[in-house]
Amino acid sequence: MFQFGSAAKASPEFVPDADARDWIAGGIVDLASHLGPAAREPHLLTDPAKLHGVPRGGTPTDLDSLFDMICAVQEVVGQSEIELTLLELDERNPGLPESYVSLGDPSGKLLHTFKGTDEYLVLFSPAAFKVRELLLASIARELGRVALDGAGLRPASDEPTALREWEGDAELAGVLLGMGVWISNGAYVYENACCGGGCGIDLRSIRAGLSLPEACYALAVDSQRKGIRRRHVLRHLSPTQKTATRHCWSHVGAATPKALASAGADIALALAP
Repeated sequence: MFQFGSAAKASPEFVPDADARDWIAGGIVDLASHLGPAAREPHLLTDPAKLHGVPRGGTPTDLDSLFDMICAVQEVVGQSEIELTLLELDERNPGLPESYVSLGDPSGKLLHTFKGTDEYLVLFSPAAFKVRELLLASIARELGRVALDGAGLRPASDEPTALREWEGDAELAGVLLGMGVWISNGAYVYENACCGGGCGIDLRSIRAGLSLPEACYALAVDSQRKGIRRRHVLRHLSPTQKTATRHCWSHVGAATPKALASAGADIALALAP
């Protein structure tokens, strides 16, 4: 069994092992059938500044600009009708009404989603504004989480293994919805517990659903099945992620996963060069 996110090897190979590749491919096929048209659109979110309503520079700095950005992303990923409230985590009074339940494990997250009676609530830590890559990856994961819940997909149990796997599913959903670049760029920061210095965040306490090679492999598979060209994907990745995705892209082309080879035409690889 392969390991997720922060549990993965400190110095991973660029291409995940066979078990991880099979899990990712099977997850993409399964989730694509549940998430509907939004998971089949060949869009790729890259620079948030290009989204309508996002502040100049594309990096939120407070609650209002973060809310505007999340709403702009929701418009792109098919969630414009979903009600979502954003609330800053208050360490002095972190309690929520009993009507809100956590979707998955909130530990080690800068953003995390709770479900209420008729809306979702996203709690965020102000530390999320300090590292752009982590913020974008967190937004992608949480909107992926909302998509999973909307499709009736929830953790199999409250056991730690099931919760870790659902975190991986949430990030896979984020990739399928077009946010794979954000997931992949954030994975490097999570895996190395380093933002380049000076952010003031204890990155060793932050948890991710997918390791860097897993995220890049998922991005390569999803991009190829949608017919998105490799050059377009690579230009938006940081150097290490770019190298990992290039390796994963070639591996997918040379050894198509069984789950994708047997999938329907609307899910299978389009084999983009």
